[in-house]
Amino acid sequence: MKKTTNLNCTKSLSVVALSFCMVASSFTSVQYVKAEEQTDTKLLLPDSINLSSDEEISIIVELDELPEQVALALAEEEGNVLTEAEAQATVTESQEVFEDILDDVFAQSPEKEVDYTVNFTYTTIFNGVALTLPANKVEDLLQYEEVKAIYNDEEVELIHPVDEKGYDEPVDATMVDSIPFLGISDLHIDGLTGEGIKIGVLDTGVDYNHPDLKGVYKGGYDFVDNDDDPMEATYEDWLASGLPEFDSANRSYYTSHGTHVSGTTNGTGENESEYAVTGVAPDAELYAYRVLGPYGSGATSGVIAGIERSVEDGMDVINLSLGSATNNPIAPTGIATNNAALAGVTVVTSAGNSGRSGLYTIGAPGSAALPISVGASNVPIEVPEFTSQYAVGGETLAGDLRVIAESFETDLASLTGETLPVVSASLGRVQDFENVDVKDKVAFVARGEIAFVDKIANAKDAGAAGIVIYNNIAGAGHNPVYVGASHSYIPSFSLTYEQGQVIADLLDEESTITFGDMSAITTIGDTLADFSSRGPVNYTAAIKPEVVAPGVDVFSTIPSYMAGPEYIGEYEYSYGRSSGTSMASPHVAGIAALMLQANPELTPADVKTKLMNTAVPMTNDYNVFEVGAGRVNPQAAIDTTMMFQSTMDGLHVEDSLLTLIPDRTGAISFGPVSTATGNIRELQSLRVTNASDEAKSFNVQTSFQAVNGTLPAGASGMTLQTNASISVPAGETITSNSFLVAPKTALQGLYGGYMIFTNKDDSSEVYRVPFGTYVSEQAIADLPIGQPVIAGTPAS
Repeated sequence: MKKTTNLNCTKSLSVVALSFCMVASSFTSVQYVKAEEQTDTKLLLPDSINLSSDEEISIIVELDELPEQVALALAEEEGNVLTEAEAQATVTESQEVFEDILDDVFAQSPEKEVDYTVNFTYTTIFNGVALTLPANKVEDLLQYEEVKAIYNDEEVELIHPVDEKGYDEPVDATMVDSIPFLGISDLHIDGLTGEGIKIGVLDTGVDYNHPDLKGVYKGGYDFVDNDDDPMEATYEDWLASGLPEFDSANRSYYTSHGTHVSGTTNGTGENESEYAVTGVAPDAELYAYRVLGPYGSGATSGVIAGIERSVEDGMDVINLSLGSATNNPIAPTGIATNNAALAGVTVVTSAGNSGRSGLYTIGAPGSAALPISVGASNVPIEVPEFTSQYAVGGETLAGDLRVIAESFETDLASLTGETLPVVSASLGRVQDFENVDVKDKVAFVARGEIAFVDKIANAKDAGAAGIVIYNNIAGAGHNPVYVGASHSYIPSFSLTYEQGQVIADLLDEESTITFGDMSAITTIGDTLADFSSRGPVNYTAAIKPEVVAPGVDVFSTIPSYMAGPEYIGEYEYSYGRSSGTSMASPHVAGIAALMLQANPELTPADVKTKLMNTAVPMTNDYNVFEVGAGRVNPQAAIDTTMMFQSTMDGLHVEDSLLTLIPDRTGAISFGPVSTATGNIRELQSLRVTNASDEAKSFNVQTSFQAVNGTLPAGASGMTLQTNASISVPAGETITSNSFLVAPKTALQGLYGGYMIFTNKDDSSEVYRVPFGTYVSEQAIADLPIGQPVIAGTPAS
């Protein structure tokens, strides 16, 4: 038999004081014995794996003893004395016992040599081992009580940016306006820039040579190649790989996602380029943990290793814009992120980009209890417009051009007064340009069949100076898309169907377009992106995401090769726009860094709670499972001396596999409740802390919202009973109780709303606490293990 170890993560470190606890586990010495109990609940592998086969599979084995940092956190919470050396010794012993178990299991195959590989060893925030071994050996491991659970080492992907190539739907742009819009530029002026704070980005790596990043990049690790160089997969890497440039999902071998995320968290704006990006925390230290490789994919085992290393390296904040679409609060990555939060790290995750499928779409680890899960919103921006005239078929026709895309190489203002030939290119497909001369002319095409960016790319490849795309839907106005600026674009414009169709019918070889005056329209901001994944969380009905942040067409740094191989090493135009909750999450990670700079004593739970308490309402109405508390308000989150915090039951994995973990948060979740036994009366409490030097009194207003899938509470006789007002002495904490009351005739489904606390002496001081529940007609305890408590939701 053969044993090889690729990586062993076993460093120790000191951690800040914690305010969480976990189910107790023995700190006594570990013994190597067979388990007498049933083992089926330990096995968490998909049914598709044939456990009788000798085919190699990759698994993650969780061991029974608590990981080092979690054991320390628990001991501190319970007032027990436990040193780091003692906690580490217990974990080390459990790992040595497991080595003996492996020897015992594989010694039972004397007829032939059987190989296994230890890929990762975890001790800090997860006690276990990632293995590759024959499938028919898995059940042998289950016979040992030291083995707590076995998970599938499933593929994990970056939460891919919403690719406008694949959607012909409304998109509003964010650009760099997200920073001033959130008031972050003013925070920078006041000296809050993230100085002294460490941010870890777990992603595809980072182009640390980018001038906007190299000054703050301090290191990291590559868990794909297992070395100290977390560079993105580059264009040169692809050339040397012999693999396809694009996979079946049209994702390139070379990556840029981690660099884009890092520009939002840490961009310094130091590049000698007019497009230079200043991120949320430009003076924070940037560490990159490459856990996703070519094409943007990786393994769960690598992500856990990255989380573990980030804790060991002393990160204050980590960002994970990655995961799976599984709405599962106890996925292995969720367990690891929970444990990282227990170790004192503020963990920020993307909610996911599956929101077009509705509620219950939040993915892991965004569905885990303790991290901050972030949805995506937009901000108002100015989109350029032109008046224009067309000389077509002997007539002069007018059209109002709205910009769809810009080129880094063309100043739009320079087009004013220009007259260019305009020619028809049908739908803008490749074949539509084959027999049409559009070189240095404007291509005139209709919307439909292929995506906007493909039409633009085809026109550029054919040599066009610009492209006009008119809407193919009567009465729909302009094409609802703005894709920003790029080297791969040419000036691109929209026309309405009514204007465009008349021009298209009259176009001839002599037709021209004359650009008139340039103006701009301001888009509506603070609306939820349609792709942003929604809650609630399966099993617990928890409110996720907790907050939303700008994540639509965000402008940030990208590697130089993304502009084309001819630009490798040249960074003037190494910028791009992307949309997704991947872009929203780093805004919040950066804001967390500013909060910790302003107040280093904040725990991860405090950061989450203050962000939620001070969030602001959106432009449109959304339910609490879509936007949590609302859109983040950084200045208020930093300045507030108040905190409205509850303790919810979150799911975690401990000795009995499934257990409850205290989630200290800024929401009140009554979880799943049942009418099977009669009327509903559920109690939850808020701890209201006033850290200022003066007493404060608040009016309390509660309101349910029946919107986008939540039910009208009044129709079911449901009420939330709480104090009409509260008073909080200076420097003290009070408890405010809330009762959810409903008759047994209440309709089955989701309910939610907001508690609003308004200072009686200063009406501008307002705090929001979302609340929610799921009413079931079934007895909650009778629902089958392994299925969502929430009826009708997906099990995966």
